[in-house]
Amino acid sequence: MNASPIRFYPKQQALNLANELHDSFGRRLNYLRISVTDRCNMRCDYCRPAADAYRAEPRSHILQFEEIERIVRVAAGLGVNKVRITGGEPLVRKDLPDLIAKIAAIDGIIDLAMTSNATYLAKHAQALKDAGLHRINISLDTLHPLRFQKLTGSDLQPVLDGIQAAKGVGLLPIKLNTVLMKGINEDEVAELIDFATAMGATIRFIELMPMKQGMDWDKHYVSIEDVLRRDDVRARVEVGDMTTGNTAARYLPLKHGKGEVGFIMPMSDRFCEGCNRLRLTADGGLRSCLPADKHMNLRDVLRGGGTDDDIRSVFMRSALMKPEIGIYDFSADVDKRSMIHVGG
Repeated sequence: MNASPIRFYPKQQALNLANELHDSFGRRLNYLRISVTDRCNMRCDYCRPAADAYRAEPRSHILQFEEIERIVRVAAGLGVNKVRITGGEPLVRKDLPDLIAKIAAIDGIIDLAMTSNATYLAKHAQALKDAGLHRINISLDTLHPLRFQKLTGSDLQPVLDGIQAAKGVGLLPIKLNTVLMKGINEDEVAELIDFATAMGATIRFIELMPMKQGMDWDKHYVSIEDVLRRDDVRARVEVGDMTTGNTAARYLPLKHGKGEVGFIMPMSDRFCEGCNRLRLTADGGLRSCLPADKHMNLRDVLRGGGTDDDIRSVFMRSALMKPEIGIYDFSADVDKRSMIHVGG
């Protein structure tokens, strides 16, 4: 696989403020992604191991809502102001709006979002909005029902209903996330752009990452650079310099009408220089880098009688573990946790 050269950018300068969390390279870490479950009603191949190899954590190992709330309160005191709820599929977790309400009530949290496959969203969209959820990202890898069934093991229509429900209750802006896979869905890029435009949503195409041991990643990888060479894409998107922000996505404007298309390039154009994220796994692991398979255990701190200062110390030590550049690796000395275990 010949990916585009990785481009490196100047390090962000640390603000050195006592109440803000920084890593050793000066990046401010103000974004916490919280996995509330490692279970999912889909079986997307790039996310979880095969059924006979997949083992979810015992439920007793999964953080309780009150534990998550406490962690977020401490994190907010360190300057974390953005929270995203992930999974697995977060809506398989019973009474999820209760957790949303707890987090929404925490001083300092200004952006509360969720990533979902949307299969249960039509039922829960209003309750999530009422609880304080601001916006939602929805995974949508294909618009073809039979292809969707083969890829996920589920039906497409509930996902489309969930997108409509999110729009109807005002969980906006809606972002649709598509993992690009050669030989599977790369032929749908233009169709997905048109669908998102009609829905008033922003679609983001994500390069496939080697986040699952045993997956034939090279066979299915396609770079964003290759996608942007296609005539049907160039007919819809103004290809040029991409705009960036405080996210992993780079954006290009639509040629016709308002809106933009996002591109996330974890393999061909790393965005490590601007990474502001920490991840909390469903079983309480605090992880400062997605591909770097290192984490600190917050569950044991909480259940062992740890104080808020102890929790704060774990956050600070985890921040210092964050590498300058994340490397995807499945060598023998890493845990080889799949994406469903780490959190989307």
